[in-house]
Amino acid sequence: MGLATPDTSSVRLGGLLSGVLVTQVVNSAVHLAQPLLIADLSGSLGSAAFFSAFGTGVHMLGTYLAGWPTDRFGARLVLVFSTLLRGVVLAGIPLAMAFGVASLPWVMGCYTLEALIRGYVDTSVHTVPLDLVGHRRDLLDRINSRYEVAFEVGAVAGPLMLGGLMIWADGIVPHIVIPIGFVASAACYLLIPKTAVVETAAADHADPRHGGSWAGLKYILAHPYLLLVVLGLMLFHLYELRKLLSAFFAKGLLHHPAAVGHIGSAFALGGVAGALLYAVTRHRGSGVGWVLGGAVGTVVLAVGWIPVNLPVMVVAVFLFGVSNVCARLVLTRWRQELTPLEYAGGVTAASEFGRTAISVGINSVVGAAFSSGNSAYSGFGIVGGVLGLFAVAQFVLARVFSRRR
Repeated sequence: MGLATPDTSSVRLGGLLSGVLVTQVVNSAVHLAQPLLIADLSGSLGSAAFFSAFGTGVHMLGTYLAGWPTDRFGARLVLVFSTLLRGVVLAGIPLAMAFGVASLPWVMGCYTLEALIRGYVDTSVHTVPLDLVGHRRDLLDRINSRYEVAFEVGAVAGPLMLGGLMIWADGIVPHIVIPIGFVASAACYLLIPKTAVVETAAADHADPRHGGSWAGLKYILAHPYLLLVVLGLMLFHLYELRKLLSAFFAKGLLHHPAAVGHIGSAFALGGVAGALLYAVTRHRGSGVGWVLGGAVGTVVLAVGWIPVNLPVMVVAVFLFGVSNVCARLVLTRWRQELTPLEYAGGVTAASEFGRTAISVGINSVVGAAFSSGNSAYSGFGIVGGVLGLFAVAQFVLARVFSRRR
C-alpha cells in the first residue's frame, strides 16, 4: 500500500491561489501600514522597527504552535479559521480610530495578536501542497511556482493600493480595507479540496502526525541534508526587509512616505518575474544555480540604497526579488521532497519557526541601526553590512550544495 496521488489535471488550485492572492494584497498593505502607523503614534522609526522585531517574534511562536493543529485537523481547516481570525483582530484598529481611542498600546495589542495568528496561517498554507499532492516533484513545482506568482502579484497590488489610499483617502480607509480582505481570502480558502493525499501504510504504526512541531524538529535534526536545506531557507528568508526598507527608505531618506508603494511593488514585481522564470526553467540542472543567484541578489540589495535614488533602489529591489524567489522555490521543493507526509505539519512548522527567527534578528538589527542616534543614511549602512554577511553565508551554502547534489 502507498499513497494515492492525483494526476496533474485533477489538482484544483483555484481556492488556494485566489486565497493567496487576496491575502497577499492586504497582507503586504498591513506590512507597510504597520511601521508607518507605529512610527506616527510613537514618533520614532527605531520604535517602529523594534516593534516589528517583537511582532516577528510573536509570529515565530505562532508558526511553532501551529504544527500540532495542522497535523491534527488538517492544513485547510487551520488556514481558513486563522485567516478569518486575522481579519477580526485587525478590525479593532479602524474601530478604535472611528471612536477616537486608537492609542499606541491598543494598536500594538491588535498587531501583536495578529502576528501570533499569522504564524498559524504561514504553517498551514505551506503544508497545503504536501497535503494536496504528496511527493510528486512535478506537481510540487507546479503548485509552488503558481503559489509564488499569486503571492507576488498580490504583493505588487498591496503597496500600490496602500499608496493610493494614503494619497486619495482618509487615514482610516486602508485600515478598513485590510480586515475585509482577510475575510474574503478565508472564503476563498474554503474552496481548497478537503483531501487529496491519503496515508495508508504509516497508519499501522504509532501516529507521529500528532507529534506536531517537536516531532518535526527532531526529524530535521536527525537528517543532516534536510537540516542544511532548512538552514538555506532561513538564510534566504529576508522578506521582512521589504516592509522596513521600503518604509524607511521612503520616509527616512527620500522624505516622501507615499513612495513606499513604488519600492514595495518593485520587491513584489521581482518576485513575480522570478516565479515565472523558475516555472519555465525549473527542471534544468540540479537547482544549485538558483541558490547562487539568490546570493548575488542579496549583494545587490545590500548596496542598492547607497545613491539615495528612487529609480536605482527600485531596480535593486527588483533584481533582489527575482533571484531571492528562485532560490527559495528550489529550496522549498527540496524540503518538501525530503519530508515524510506523516511529518508534514511538524517539519513545516519547525522550518517556518527557524525562518521567522532569522526575521527577528534582522528586525532587531534594523531597530538598533535606526535607534543609534545617527542619520538614516548611517542606519542603512549598518543594514547593508548585515546583508553582506548574509550573502557570504549564502555563497558558502551554495558551494556545499554543489558538492552534494
